[in-house]
Amino acid sequence: MMRVEHIGGATLILGDCREVLPTLSGIDAVVTDPPYGIGYVAPTGIGARGVYAPGLPRRDYGAIVGDDTPFNPSPWLGFGEVLLWGANHYAHKLPPSAGWLIWDKRDGMTPNNNSDCEVAWLKGGGSARMFRHLWNGMCQASEKGVSRTHPTQKPIALMEWCLSFVKGRAILDPYMGSGTTGVACARLGRQFVGIEIDPRYFDIACRRIEAAQRQSDMFVQPAPIAAPVAQDLFAGVPA
Repeated sequence: MMRVEHIGGATLILGDCREVLPTLSGIDAVVTDPPYGIGYVAPTGIGARGVYAPGLPRRDYGAIVGDDTPFNPSPWLGFGEVLLWGANHYAHKLPPSAGWLIWDKRDGMTPNNNSDCEVAWLKGGGSARMFRHLWNGMCQASEKGVSRTHPTQKPIALMEWCLSFVKGRAILDPYMGSGTTGVACARLGRQFVGIEIDPRYFDIACRRIEAAQRQSDMFVQPAPIAAPVAQDLFAGVPA
């Protein structure tokens, strides 16, 4: 059974996004980092703080749900605004667009065995843009000393940059993971709907977004979007 949590301007849903999708309304934009279908395995040497550190015990994140099969972007392409990370892995399934976003996560550092950058597809054209932000194991331009809680977690600063490319107020992340898109929405005063299938990461996302909401008193808090899923799921859940 799906679980729904309302936290400030966010509505968070534990469940399969393919099942939740037909019940959603009022969404302006999709901004997400989906499983690419590459069977990603976190590098060794991940210590207790979740950062790359040779010689420290490996953190066992386990497999990413859905990453063992090719990603199909078609369910999300009908939304007015769409931003999909990892699009170089499934570009042949996407309509042509000049609006590609590049995240340079080395920012001048020597390359290693992982990718120097990551690529996102932006629906509807525009210009190719670059975001230079160091995010290389223990070397981070932001969130220093903060544990990473997901094997493919992205910086909050990156997702805030992504949101500058979409005009819609109500943002959907159907592959929420540890909730970074929701944290960025909380900091920018945007409405957010997040869906995550893995209970471990759903609970982490709830905590991170709740903390971000508490720290965002300077912003006007938007009203949550009540996703119109089965009515009994909302029994006892405040709007």
